[in-house]
Amino acid sequence: MEILYKKSFLKKFEKYERKLQEQIDRAIDALPHGDVVVLKGKRTPKLYRLRVRDVRVLFSMTEYEITIWDIDSRGDIYKSI
Repeated sequence: MEILYKKSFLKKFEKYERKLQEQIDRAIDALPHGDVVVLKGKRTPKLYRLRVRDVRVLFSMTEYEITIWDIDSRGDIYKSI
């Protein structure tokens, strides 16, 4: 399965400490397994949330690819959608 990253994700991802970046990388590589929840609502494409410590990663998933949309703290990530 191919993983695509949006610019908004990459820009915020660089600001996190190295140890947390490594944990996020491992969690993304393990997708669709892990602490993943489907977000409620009628969005197209359907959004999912991945939890890594106090950080949330928003992504969408199809049969062939995973698109990583955004990353932020657990209190701020849901304000962007």
